[in-house]
Amino acid sequence: MRRCYACRVNGETETAGDAITGAVLAGALERPGATDATSAEQHHRACLNCGAQTSGAYCSSCGQPTHIHRSLLSLGHDLLHGVFHFEGKIWRTLPELFFHPGRLTRRYINGERAKFVSPMALFLFTVFLTFAVFSLGGLGSSSTEIADPNTQADVHATVERLREQLAELRTERENPQTSEQRRADLDREIAGLDSSIAIIESAESGDWPRLLELQVRAARGGGAARAESSWPPPDSYWYRKVESVRANPRLLLYKIKTNAYKFSWALIPLSLPFMWLMFFWRRDIHLYDHAIFITYSISFMMLLIILLSLAAAIGVSSVIWGWVLALAPPLHLYKQLRGTYGLTRAGALVRLFFLTIAILIVLVLFLALLLALGLMD
Repeated sequence: MRRCYACRVNGETETAGDAITGAVLAGALERPGATDATSAEQHHRACLNCGAQTSGAYCSSCGQPTHIHRSLLSLGHDLLHGVFHFEGKIWRTLPELFFHPGRLTRRYINGERAKFVSPMALFLFTVFLTFAVFSLGGLGSSSTEIADPNTQADVHATVERLREQLAELRTERENPQTSEQRRADLDREIAGLDSSIAIIESAESGDWPRLLELQVRAARGGGAARAESSWPPPDSYWYRKVESVRANPRLLLYKIKTNAYKFSWALIPLSLPFMWLMFFWRRDIHLYDHAIFITYSISFMMLLIILLSLAAAIGVSSVIWGWVLALAPPLHLYKQLRGTYGLTRAGALVRLFFLTIAILIVLVLFLALLLALGLMD
């Protein structure tokens, strides 16, 4: 059944909250404590966290601020600070990420950490923001939401057409001049149409248990030879999973979407082996360097998708955002490769070619992982 307005509002509020949560988490990664030490009388006392003696704004043992706020106003300040400021680093990081990605990656690897948002903090924020934007844009609809009125009209028209065919077959079967062989064939066709109509009506009404029962019954009605040759075998674990997906494909899509949000971090370890293969002979490059490269690169790609999705939503021509989508990712990767690893133009182009292939492989592996997780839930 269609969700009510209040349910949609609750879902949109939840996704907006996820974006704020991502910003706060990212801010927490950037700074161990969300409060500043402004009370001088608390600088010389035992740390409230580890018990060590302190002599400044922060504990030299665990890093916690010596002055701890205990007011709702300070909590609101920390929330707004985490969402909008990232300690001011975000405004230095984003221009570098978009226009000088190789320089940003190399500077961070070389130790310029205080100036920029860390790769993982930025990654967390963009993951939460991507999920929120796509959910608010209608791409994250509930698995129980049915098609729009136009689609429902098509479904009703299909059912009526099937009923007309069913009536014609029954009329032909009742004709005394119809042979026994033809009647047997008609019985099979009538049973098939009855089953199809029941399946369509169950899917339209959202009666998933009934739909699954009908589909299993239809699959078993194909004869012993079909059952013996089919895979997965009837009554097996994977057979039930396949039938449940056929009964409610939107539920699987919903699980894939939420798992993509939860397990997006898996893109980093999946990509590391491919990056290593392109530079394994260079002793000055380490896996850590590749991890920073991958994390910043994925963050940029997600931010680009967000911007292009918003552009499409407000009516920007598909020609414009289509060309940007086609040209921006390879150009960004090329610049990031050159700046991060000190490559020549030819070396960057060659690695860009292999990196493009690697990205396709990683995406296939990631989608396979999401599908497996969706089936196992």
